Amino acid sequence: MRRIRIWTASLVGIAVALLTSGGTTAQADDLRLWPINGPVTRGFDLPDTKYDAGHRGIDIGAPAGVTIVASADGVVTFVGSINYVPMVTVTHPGGVRTTYQPVTATVRQGETVRAGHIIGTLGAGHAASPCLHFGVLQGDTYLDPLVWLSARRAIRLLPPGTLVPPRPPAAFVGTAGGWPVAGPVTSGYGYRIHPILGTRLFHDGIDIGAACGTPVATPWAGVVTAVSSNATMGNYVSVSHAGGLVTSYLHLSGFSVSLGDQVAAGQQIGLVGTTGLSTGCHLHFSARSNGSSIDPATLLH
Repeated sequence: MRRIRIWTASLVGIAVALLTSGGTTAQADDLRLWPINGPVTRGFDLPDTKYDAGHRGIDIGAPAGVTIVASADGVVTFVGSINYVPMVTVTHPGGVRTTYQPVTATVRQGETVRAGHIIGTLGAGHAASPCLHFGVLQGDTYLDPLVWLSARRAIRLLPPGTLVPPRPPAAFVGTAGGWPVAGPVTSGYGYRIHPILGTRLFHDGIDIGAACGTPVATPWAGVVTAVSSNATMGNYVSVSHAGGLVTSYLHLSGFSVSLGDQVAAGQQIGLVGTTGLSTGCHLHFSARSNGSSIDPATLLH
């Protein structure tokens, strides 16, 4: 069962302040993301010897054809097939390697990827029902992917003026001024009973239901002012637009932009997820105009 950490109201307030403040943005070192959203259908079972039967990774159930993202920053070091099963390997700083199979690659060997970068789509045939076999290795030693994914990450503050190299242009293009993702509004703007905390709290955005891994686009051109993660908002991106408008996109499963990027209207900025204080796959989309919270639905067409 997924453990949910309940924050006090004061800590939630601090998290919201970090999101909406104009100060230096917290960034996560060694960010680790789930490569795909779904249940673990088979766990890690390392055999007693290297030649014994076992399960040297985890299987994550998901429909064939959904996108797979890199779990951390790294370099693609293998794209090919092992025993006729298509596979991608990414090597991360420090030498840890993550493996993804069966995956039809959309990246090339030698390509640099960031955490959340789409590396391929899930194929069928690994098990009785479609699933991703996800492995983590340090040298020749297999690590438990669940332990590796949940490892504590250090938080640092980027010094003022830090330059982050831009990402390649995103393949997905949304509609300028349109909705950041297609789907029903599952929770509107305003006061509500929080689905996890069970108390009446102000909901400063709208929740849009969509499958995990669905691309998320920013409706307007702007500058990325936050790419970060915490226990409440999960993985989130904020974009500053003209006229004092700032939009934020919460609970993402992956990022498609970096801090300081200039983004165009309709450009992909991340992927729908269920990270942080979330009950399922959806996008929390919020907006502030000159520092004041507004209903983002009133801005869209």
